[in-house]
Amino acid sequence: MRQNDSGESPQRLHSRGPSATGSSRIKISTSEKFRKAIPKHPTSILHRRQTMKVTDNGDDVTPKLLFHNEYSAMEDKQLTVFDTLGGSLNGSNTFLNVVSSVVGGLRISTSNVVSASHHMALLGGDDIHVDSLLATQRTDEPDLEEERAPSQFHLPRCDSDILYVKPDKVTIILKETETFFIFEMPQLTEDQRTPEGAAVLAENERYKYITVGAGSNRKLADAETQTPQVHTKPRGTYLGRNMRRNQGTFVSNWEMSDTYQSLETMEEVNGLLYPRSAKSKKRVEHQGVSHKFPKVENQADVLSIDDQLHCIYLKPSFREATHVMLRILASNLYITAQKRFTGLIKQDPYAMNLEFTYSLDLLWTFSSVMVQGRPVTCFCWSYENPNVLAVGYGALKSSEVKDGILVLWCAKNPSYPGRNYFFDSPISSLDWSKEKPNLLATGFYDGTVRVIDVTGKETMVVQQSQRKTSPTYEPHWQVQWWSGDDHFDQQEFIYTSNQDGRVFCYRTGEDFICMEVMKVARIEGKIEGVKKTVHGIFYDVPISRNPGALVLRKHPTLNSIYFVGTDEGCVHRCSTNYLHQHIDSFLAHDGPIYSMEFSPYCPKIFLTAGADWCTRIWADGIMEPLITLSTKMAWVRSATWCPTNSTIIATIVNNEICIWDIKRKTYKPTSITILPKESTLLLLEFTKNGNQLVAADSRGTIYIYNLEGMPFPPFDQVQVLMSSIEKALITKPTLLKKLKKLSVACM
Repeated sequence: MRQNDSGESPQRLHSRGPSATGSSRIKISTSEKFRKAIPKHPTSILHRRQTMKVTDNGDDVTPKLLFHNEYSAMEDKQLTVFDTLGGSLNGSNTFLNVVSSVVGGLRISTSNVVSASHHMALLGGDDIHVDSLLATQRTDEPDLEEERAPSQFHLPRCDSDILYVKPDKVTIILKETETFFIFEMPQLTEDQRTPEGAAVLAENERYKYITVGAGSNRKLADAETQTPQVHTKPRGTYLGRNMRRNQGTFVSNWEMSDTYQSLETMEEVNGLLYPRSAKSKKRVEHQGVSHKFPKVENQADVLSIDDQLHCIYLKPSFREATHVMLRILASNLYITAQKRFTGLIKQDPYAMNLEFTYSLDLLWTFSSVMVQGRPVTCFCWSYENPNVLAVGYGALKSSEVKDGILVLWCAKNPSYPGRNYFFDSPISSLDWSKEKPNLLATGFYDGTVRVIDVTGKETMVVQQSQRKTSPTYEPHWQVQWWSGDDHFDQQEFIYTSNQDGRVFCYRTGEDFICMEVMKVARIEGKIEGVKKTVHGIFYDVPISRNPGALVLRKHPTLNSIYFVGTDEGCVHRCSTNYLHQHIDSFLAHDGPIYSMEFSPYCPKIFLTAGADWCTRIWADGIMEPLITLSTKMAWVRSATWCPTNSTIIATIVNNEICIWDIKRKTYKPTSITILPKESTLLLLEFTKNGNQLVAADSRGTIYIYNLEGMPFPPFDQVQVLMSSIEKALITKPTLLKKLKKLSVACM
């Protein structure tokens, strides 16, 4: 028996296991030339395998290459299983292990067998015949062209052996992919007019039936659960507002006749007209033409034309339609004046002929036959609607009946009043509520106070003072709404001052309780202020020990401080925290005080007007007048500040309206407007925008004047006011020094 090169006998090889039946002899041969070219320690078995061939009984059964030709050209080569095998086969022990595995019948891959055979050839052995465990098929077909397997790393973009032809048309089929729901929120409401909505309603009715209805089970447990709540919503449609425009038309008698005939074929259902149905038409034909007025059986009951017109006049709908028609007719006469009143037409500030004339131009007058001859005792513009003016009228001097009338005038119809309210006592004062614009507080000469709701045409008294809680019979010269402090949640109270020198506070509750806040005493001794004229010695005993409180003004910044002006010319500084006693007082006029008003720009400056023919400007804290304005020896019944210019003041004397500008001069007014001699002016006030001036006389007429040629408002109103006053005090250094200390705090 022949022994192989490794020194192992064939008996040892065959002792490891019998060969499988049908196995063939595989011969692996390597040329000697190639063995000499292979280095001693190969790095890759793939390069050595290209020269190896496997023959089976003379037939070439070498497996095809499993790598692409371009693999050798790649720079970055990865380590394969063949490289691992090539690096691990370093001795004969590995070869023996591989041969043992083959002979023992173990299933190994062809590459392992080839690698082992190749390693044996490298060790210097001749042609080796190995019993293969794989049944190798033999084919007599000629050798076909070698097919190249694709690379295990990348595929070429195109094959160079194939000629590609660009097609004329390319068909692209787009298919809808599967819909993926990322987030879904199901609708909890359904439309009632859809089948789904009907199903929801039916389910709700069934739920009510089995829970609280007739089919409910009394054994149901009342416990909280997470029951899904079903929300319902109606379907709505938003429509834009239609454009409107004024358009005139002509209606003849024929068209009116056709319109009334068409109305006979209509029937009214719930206030709407619908075409008559067949049944209603038969009923009308059977009964005859229906009339709106009932049939009168007796001819004696037929009303005359005057009585019918009177009945129509008493209807509220007719009166409302007449009121609207009168406004339309009045706009034809006052359209230009109304535009100037609202500020639509203004004087051009860039006109070449612009002059500062401080003149007044009459727009219209509020007057009617109903109030003619009655003196205007008070008026007040609405804080919410600047077109509404409430005016209180006193009683006629020649009449024995002392009644009063409250009239609401509107700028939309200057020729006819909007509301008329009649009372059994003359009106002395009134004021609008700031929180509730429809309420009007009214004081009367008999000492009563009423709160009136002006939303209706009839007199609606919301609250009225009682003699038990308000024991006074003197007229209330001032009635004002004041907002309370934080203790009363800023609720509005009514404060009044009357002729017996007392100040009352009415709480606007259900009982309308009156509380006495202050009772002013007469002057005793000498006080600060202007000098009082000493009259002759008289021994008459005054009936009342308390002067009349003619003026009541609240401090513009301090909520608890207010001032009271008396018919003695004294101004008392009072506080709501100290009842029945004042803080300080000074003599402002040598006679009754008729007006007192703070500057709208500086709360430290205020003016007073009285019966000593003067209008004085004061500073809070200084008991000496800063500026005195006077024209003639007559009472100054009213004085007011301009709300748009801090240095302009308006006063009235008899039938004259005087406009003062203390920035220019203080010894005479800049303009004087004279009214007819038979009228005596009693009240004066600027409108809220400062463009108009309202005056009232003793004959029941309200004058609305428009300011013309007024100077431009300054940028710093407070500085201009203080500098104008300091300029007027250049000859009074002591008083000027006091004012400069005050002006620092004012600015």
